[in-house]
Amino acid sequence: MDIQTRFTTNVLSLLLAVIAALSMLSQTVSAHEGEDHGEAQAPVVSSGANISTRTTRVGEYEVTLKHPSLEPDKGTGARLFVTKYETNEPVNDAQLFVMFIGNGGAPVEARGAAGSTAGVYEVSLPPLPQGSYRLVARVQINGANATADYGTVNVAPLPPSAVESSSQWARTALLALAALVALGLGGAVVYRFLKNARASRQSGQAATV
Repeated sequence: MDIQTRFTTNVLSLLLAVIAALSMLSQTVSAHEGEDHGEAQAPVVSSGANISTRTTRVGEYEVTLKHPSLEPDKGTGARLFVTKYETNEPVNDAQLFVMFIGNGGAPVEARGAAGSTAGVYEVSLPPLPQGSYRLVARVQINGANATADYGTVNVAPLPPSAVESSSQWARTALLALAALVALGLGGAVVYRFLKNARASRQSGQAATV
């Protein structure tokens, strides 16, 4: 194997290793957003990457609320997903209201607005004092009213581990971006090397002739 072939093989091996590492990183940081249409009527709550997902059935519909961790005196955005329970078909033209019911105080309500995707509604959650609240969503579909009860939610400062996790995710994203840049530069180097090598061979063949 000559020097040129050995160099090209080594560069290509390095690029393949970078691509494999990026693929593993993508699988690690990607969140699975599938839904479980089980028979249980109780709300299903899951959390990951500082995002909580709350799903419950309301009659023939399923209503899912996704929101970041709720910190005291800090408003945040959330999303409601409304689908038919049996078919998972998105539901449009629903009227949605998210309510926080505290102890002794008046309920705090935020209205959902239809987003650009069918069955998805955007909600701006208001700032709330630290404490525990009952979280519900009032749903109006085709003139019928129902309540999706998500149980108790806590409004509290993020623990240090969650803050550190967010910083680590940001560092990982920067490393992934740097790897992509390196991959692009490596591809450009290989292309130019092969192009110059091909030109040299052609010049040599022309000179021989």
